[in-house]
Amino acid sequence: MIKNPRIIICLVLLAVLVIPAASAWSPGQPWADNPEHIAAMQAYTAYSGELYKAKMDGAIQYIGTLNQSTSNLQNDKQQFLATVASVQTMTTNDSISQAWGTMTAQIAQFRTDLKTALSAGNGSDSALQTVVNNAVNADQSTIQSLDTAYWTARETSRLDEFATNDAARNGILANLTAKGLSVTPAQNIESQMQALQPDLKAALDARNDSQLNQVNAQLGSLGQQFGQDIVSISWQAREATRLAQFSNTTSRMQDRLTNLTARGLDVSSVQTILSQITGLQPQLQAALENHDESTLRSINSQLVSLDQQFNQALQQIISEARAQVNQTSVNRDINRTAAYRRTNQSVSGFSPRFG
Repeated sequence: MIKNPRIIICLVLLAVLVIPAASAWSPGQPWADNPEHIAAMQAYTAYSGELYKAKMDGAIQYIGTLNQSTSNLQNDKQQFLATVASVQTMTTNDSISQAWGTMTAQIAQFRTDLKTALSAGNGSDSALQTVVNNAVNADQSTIQSLDTAYWTARETSRLDEFATNDAARNGILANLTAKGLSVTPAQNIESQMQALQPDLKAALDARNDSQLNQVNAQLGSLGQQFGQDIVSISWQAREATRLAQFSNTTSRMQDRLTNLTARGLDVSSVQTILSQITGLQPQLQAALENHDESTLRSINSQLVSLDQQFNQALQQIISEARAQVNQTSVNRDINRTAAYRRTNQSVSGFSPRFG
């Protein structure tokens, strides 16, 4: 029995084709182009393509009994089937998704042309539905075979995706734990997600979309909580590292100024810049605690600018001090030379008398 009620509606009431990919594959996961995922998408396309082909055949058959031309409908069907066939050679999620969009448009066009033909021939909706249902029943063996193949591929893909995501989550936890971080809340969520694997398999084995949607909804909710906890843990580690770096850097800056002051240098201008830097510490901490990336970037930009000013001002003071030392040394050399010359002149002018 076909489990999805969308696919047993009368063709005259066909809505836009809905592909239930979301119930099988979680959005944003890196599984999209995995061969197993692609195989499941191709299997679904083959199954749904056969189902709609049977409905189209029934509708075309009924319009023919009204002595109306079926050329437009035949053309619509052939274009649709060509798209269905093309999916079997596609290897990416995006290309198949685009093909599904084309299939949706082609079904909509068939529906439009069918309504036109039905109205022109004064056809009956109920009679059309009967013929369409009979066509689907006549093709039920093939439809069911393709449906089984689809669910088999879907289960293989979904369970392997679950295992891959589970391994990825555990890898994240192990990495954070190795860095000395506590991951207990996130680990508890991961355990809850692992516990849902039997329910997921049971829903797939039962081919129960409703049950599967419930399990995936639980996994989705827990996955969001897991992600939020990981972000929080990462920010905590980032906060500790960043604040420690800030403290170490400003301490080294202060040590340099203290040493220069002890040598008799005036570093008051540079001390003012350092005060501006240390004054940003509360804002830096608040941005880290609030996970405010925008504010954090702004503060870091200010710190970089102030750090450059600090280094430039410090270098200028040091350069001036060195110049002063050099000048003092030169003056001393000049004074020594002058004294030496005066001494030599005095000695050369001395004439001792001998009696």
